[in-house]
Amino acid sequence: MHKIVQRGRFLNRRPVLLEKSQLITGFSSYGATDAILKFSSAEMDKAHGVESLDFRESTKTRELKNAFDKYNIKGLSRRLNWTWPNDNHHATWYVVNRHFTSDRNDRSTKQFSSKLLQSIPDFVKIVEVGPRDGLQNEKAIVPADVKVELIKMLVSSGLSVVEATSFVSPKWVPQLADAKDVLAAIQNVEGASFPVLTPNLKGFEAAVAAGAKEVAVFPAASESFSKANLNCGIEDNLARCRDIALASRSLSIPVRGYISCVVGCPLEGNVAPAKVAYVAKSLHEMGCSEISLGDTIGVGTPGTVIPMLEAVLDVVPIDKLAVHFHDTYGQALSNTLISLQMGISTVDSSVSGLGGCPYAKGATGNVATEDVVYMLNGLGVKTNVDLGKLMLAGDFICKHLGRASGSKAATALSKVTTHASKL
Repeated sequence: MHKIVQRGRFLNRRPVLLEKSQLITGFSSYGATDAILKFSSAEMDKAHGVESLDFRESTKTRELKNAFDKYNIKGLSRRLNWTWPNDNHHATWYVVNRHFTSDRNDRSTKQFSSKLLQSIPDFVKIVEVGPRDGLQNEKAIVPADVKVELIKMLVSSGLSVVEATSFVSPKWVPQLADAKDVLAAIQNVEGASFPVLTPNLKGFEAAVAAGAKEVAVFPAASESFSKANLNCGIEDNLARCRDIALASRSLSIPVRGYISCVVGCPLEGNVAPAKVAYVAKSLHEMGCSEISLGDTIGVGTPGTVIPMLEAVLDVVPIDKLAVHFHDTYGQALSNTLISLQMGISTVDSSVSGLGGCPYAKGATGNVATEDVVYMLNGLGVKTNVDLGKLMLAGDFICKHLGRASGSKAATALSKVTTHASKL
């Protein structure tokens, strides 16, 4: 019977028990299980040369039935009386959202997680940064209506925080010169918050006038990077952040803090954890609701991320922290996982892995949101994000940009769902 389940699982075709058996002829795409259950233990014993075997007990009938229900996708859609136009949609939804998803209530999963994954949160909030951090370095201007449609699609996937734009000088970031228009177009979009970046008090005032309900400041842990990126040193930049924090407090507007270069700088090299802790503590003391720790050029590994997080956790409560990893060296997911194991419950990511750093040669985009969701699904961690809808958003913006998705999960699952739609 193990062979029967395996064939149904991996080949998705009618299992073959015996040649010229009545059982075979009775199969259908959604009646195979019933046919097997009607097959008597005596007939099964005779067919396989087994003298004494209680078929129902040894095969655990209910488990076998569940196995067929799980992998016979078309049959499952008929059993549940789904009312979509065709079964292909359900095959796709099932594969994308339930494929290799862990159930943390499962006994075996609990035993495993109690040893290695016990500190990982049950729920992780994902902050989507694609519309701002992902697009800001694109050379070709993305129209405002495309950005707005992307934001709406991301929200419809279940993402509760989408970084919308940045109120910086159009001279420095021409891609975001339409910040006012984008923010105005999403004022009535419900179900998510839309923080915007504000580098100084002038930018903050412009953002508030445009309807911003949440803002973000972005100091760096590297003196050289701060001067190159913001044209001022760390202390001067923190002073600007305090001005924004003070102004926002009077308007009851939350302020999120981003810290750049938390493990490495393109100009200075390694960044000491103590420097990151100093900036994080300053942001916490000025009232930032959340502090995102950014590996801006993607050079971090678990070996450098752990001491950085330990230093920051000494001065900032863990529930105030988020992590923001770029994937230049393919370390973003491993860095994210180790952060979760240390208790972090908020992760920044960018749909399709969009983004990069203009000050670091070869620095690729943020960790892809699809990859983060896929990993969290596999850990049994809730995100409230529909991976299928998220992939549609990624496909939408990638087609506009004329490039393939930077998400490995999206790339692989698109091939799987294409196959499923043909079943």
